[in-house]
Amino acid sequence: MKNIKSKKKSKINSNASGKLRRRVLSLSQLLSRIRKQRQQKLSLQKRQKPILRPIIPPKSLVIILKEKPEKTVYNRRIIDYKHCGLLQRYIGLGGKILPRRQTRLSAKQQRYVAKTIKSARIMGLLPFVSKEKGFFR
Repeated sequence: MKNIKSKKKSKINSNASGKLRRRVLSLSQLLSRIRKQRQQKLSLQKRQKPILRPIIPPKSLVIILKEKPEKTVYNRRIIDYKHCGLLQRYIGLGGKILPRRQTRLSAKQQRYVAKTIKSARIMGLLPFVSKEKGFFR
C-alpha cells in the first residue's frame, strides 16, 4: 500500500514541476472535440426558451383529415384576429407590420399574420397608426 501511494505522489510531483507538453492530436481527435463542442452549444440552446412560432389554423375539416398527424408541439399559439397580444409582436413602433427578416416566420405564416392584423385593425382591435396602451391589455 505504501509503495503505491508513494508512486502516485512522485508522478504528481514530476508533472507539476516539469514543463507542460503540448499533445499532438490526430484529425479524428480534433473532429471529435469539435463535435463535442457543438453538442454542448446545442444543449445550451435547448435549455433556453425557444422562439414560439404561431400555427395557421386549417380552412376546413377536410384538410385536417387529409393531413398527416404532426408531432405534438406545445406552447404554439394559433394566429387569430382576436389574439391581440400575439399580433402585437408583429407590429413595429410606428404601427407597421414587421418584415419577415425580423419576425422569422415562413412566407405563408407572414402572409397570414399580415392578413389577420389588417382584419383586426378594421374591427378596431388593433391601432392603425402606432402602438397605444389603450388597445392592449
